[in-house]
Amino acid sequence: MNLLYDMHVHTSDSPDADIPAWRLVQKGIENNLAAIGFVAHLDLNPEDYCYGGFNAEVYDESIARARKESNGRISVMKGLEVGEPHIYEEQVKNIVDYSNYDFVTGALHSVERIGMVLGKEAFADGDPMEIVEEYYTETLRMVEVSDIDILAHMGLFRRGLALAGLTYDFNELELWPDIVEKILRVIIERNIALELNTSGLRRKEEATYPIPGILERFRDLGGTLVTVGSDTHREPHVFFRLYQGMKLLLKTGFREVHTFHNRVPQALELA
Repeated sequence: MNLLYDMHVHTSDSPDADIPAWRLVQKGIENNLAAIGFVAHLDLNPEDYCYGGFNAEVYDESIARARKESNGRISVMKGLEVGEPHIYEEQVKNIVDYSNYDFVTGALHSVERIGMVLGKEAFADGDPMEIVEEYYTETLRMVEVSDIDILAHMGLFRRGLALAGLTYDFNELELWPDIVEKILRVIIERNIALELNTSGLRRKEEATYPIPGILERFRDLGGTLVTVGSDTHREPHVFFRLYQGMKLLLKTGFREVHTFHNRVPQALELA
């Protein structure tokens, strides 16, 4: 039985990825995936590398070919990764109809007046811890108002800190417990899934997004909606460390992971 699920897979339909969706379906079958959730970057922040790179018609054709390639051997979901939806959602919904997608992922790549936190440039000036605190303040704003199904890669700032040669090995629950817990309570109340993103395990920081302590606190607060995603963009990191991510969820006390169909979560057994 195939028991691996990846809800964060980018295809060549995004400017920063280079593998076609149909080929990723083949790779998913080869790697015993039961389900694959594709996400295309939809970024309207001019500072973002993927700005202006989304084409809904081309993406639809890509997903259609991927589903044909699957031939029922792997579940294929069509998703979006919307950057800063609390700022750009009105413009985004003039471009796409969310009802045509299986899920919408909300991503915070940039913080106002600071810049792209996944790069070292954001940490060139100012106190890094103040920047991280502002990242969480902005994340709270995002989850409070955005029409999203999944909160992506919470803690992505660690990538920028590591690239800048700064300390990234700290527990934000100890530094800003009120704001981090408020984020977790809001996504529980709004039925937004928390993503466990394994892409940080292939970078210098060697950390999941979020860190295990936040997963544990989410669980303690009653959170049950979780997804796991590799944030695949290109070789050699296709479906990277999914198994390790699922082991971490089990260790934390989760017994189910979720996929989405027509924006409705589907619970699947973790094993």
